[in-house]
Amino acid sequence: MAEPTVTDDPAGALTQPPLGRTVSAVADPELGAHLLETRGIHWIHAANGDPYAAVLRGQADDPYPAYERVRARGVLSFSPTGSWVTADHAVAASVLCSTEFGVSGADGVPVPQQVLSYGEGCPLEQEQEQAPQAAGEVPGAGKHRAVVEEVHRETLEGLAPDPSASYAFELVGGFVRPAVTGAAAAVLGVPAGRRGEFAALVERLRPLSDSLLAPQSLRTVRAADGALAALTALLAEAGVSAATGGFDPSAPSSGLSVPSSGPTAPSSSLSAPSSGVAGRPDGALLSALGVTAAVQLTGNAVLALLAHPEQWRELCARPGLAAAAVEETLRYDPPVQLDARVARTETELAGRRLPAGAHVVVLTAATGRDPGVFTDPRRFDLARPDATAHLALHPAGPYGPVASLVRLQAEVALRTLAGRFPGLRQAGPVLRPRRAPVGRGPLSVPVGS
Repeated sequence: MAEPTVTDDPAGALTQPPLGRTVSAVADPELGAHLLETRGIHWIHAANGDPYAAVLRGQADDPYPAYERVRARGVLSFSPTGSWVTADHAVAASVLCSTEFGVSGADGVPVPQQVLSYGEGCPLEQEQEQAPQAAGEVPGAGKHRAVVEEVHRETLEGLAPDPSASYAFELVGGFVRPAVTGAAAAVLGVPAGRRGEFAALVERLRPLSDSLLAPQSLRTVRAADGALAALTALLAEAGVSAATGGFDPSAPSSGLSVPSSGPTAPSSSLSAPSSGVAGRPDGALLSALGVTAAVQLTGNAVLALLAHPEQWRELCARPGLAAAAVEETLRYDPPVQLDARVARTETELAGRRLPAGAHVVVLTAATGRDPGVFTDPRRFDLARPDATAHLALHPAGPYGPVASLVRLQAEVALRTLAGRFPGLRQAGPVLRPRRAPVGRGPLSVPVGS
């Protein structure tokens, strides 16, 4: 039986109309029906051969074969889900660096391909103007390094192995998540007595970025919506502000090379000037995104290193390679796999004329394995000279304000693990979440030493 074909005809798109109201303003029956119908549309398109719809289903442990199917369709192709999709590095960079594309439509409201709206407007639209930054030391992170290192070290030293288990400890739940969450709370200045509450709320927000494009269960959506409101209140009640340790979102936050001639990021009235993430109107959202991305990045880095034992041994022998390991992971298997944008006006992209409101999806993870840019792209290599040419955690995107802390947390975690457990090895199967096409990282990794 021949494989179904997918055409580039926008007239053949079948999409779900946008919800039109925020999650909190919709009753369960309407919200549940919206989620189920949208998921059903994704399943239909995937069954008919659309690789991007298969990505949105989020049912595969390894999405990279689907990315290669997208790449095989050309530098820019149309998905019947209603989105234009690219796995091409050059096209992706032009979208991410252009002021002609934003996170929401020109009117600030979600487009049909965005499943949900949390809060008013589009809280992921950021105001920032990033200058090119060379790779190397995490920018703006020096004043927080000591705090992060202390929390990570204490967390690892406090591990209490389960004598009944066949492995030494569970990497993500035992070390990475508590260390990253604790360090983020310390950097933000969350009072010690409320850090457990902070950690619980951030964990409930873990599926939030996925839920914008891939329908989650009604329970998950309600939990995330409530957690976002509760975390916002916690930060406000705790008096967390720039004066109490918020890190600087205006500092350069990426080691990637952005063309100096490229335009800066789009502006948004939702982002008031502030020298601390917690002091921003979207501070709770940024805090949750940063913690989740750091946990996923660290988990992906450890898995890649343990799958290449010679690379892990090299890191243990030369701890200074931790920053290189972070950048290579951002290229090889980033924590944020795709980045969605909306054309603000009618524009041309890759030889195609896109109307205002066109939804363009950059498969960031696929661009990191573009054979036209990276030599032997499927190989994880700490010595790769051009690893920082990746587009992950792009400074013009939602993760720009937290990218420096995400990198720092992953780097410190790798250094701490390598120093304490040079004989680290995977000791059981990896558990991964479903319905997670945006964020990628393990939920559980049993390890031995």
